[in-house]
Amino acid sequence: MVVVALLLPAAAFAKDFRSNTAAEGGYVWLFMYDSGARHIDVDPALTYGATLFQITDFSWARNMMGELTCLYAKARGEGFEWLGDESTVFDLTMHHAAFNPGYVFEGRKLHPYISGGFGATYLLFQPLENEEQDEIDFTINLGAGVDYTVWETGMAALDRLDLGLRARYLYIFQKEIVDTAMNGMAFQLRLNLRW
Repeated sequence: MVVVALLLPAAAFAKDFRSNTAAEGGYVWLFMYDSGARHIDVDPALTYGATLFQITDFSWARNMMGELTCLYAKARGEGFEWLGDESTVFDLTMHHAAFNPGYVFEGRKLHPYISGGFGATYLLFQPLENEEQDEIDFTINLGAGVDYTVWETGMAALDRLDLGLRARYLYIFQKEIVDTAMNGMAFQLRLNLRW
């Protein structure tokens, strides 16, 4: 939020300020590693989310992007020789939100983009035979995607409608659930409205 507040005055000096709202859905693959487990398997999980982003032209740079994004996923997993049991079945729920600066390669119909930034992830870890555990963790993410304009409306309020694909890597600096690493890779379809 501090970064957003610092960037707001810069937007006042920008030109061609374009607002976008996007709905996204797809799958996320989560990877968990713990020194006490032989291996941990996590099923691919259905994920959905939303993104609000602005594309801004400055005198020193064109097509700069700032986005606020969130996603939700719930996955089933199983750890082997972990937490004192031969097999531990668990549910893992993830709520992720982030602020990402980026750049859009604006074209006539095709609009590739890259972005990356930081945020927070709320994790709810629920072994089926033990008490649940939750935590909020610092997260970094890097991503890229492409949107394709399927309809230019010609209306004053809604400029165009885009369909796209998005890939995003997440690294979660979690504290308690596993002791080595937790990360993920999300692939989503996207519907974007430019206002």
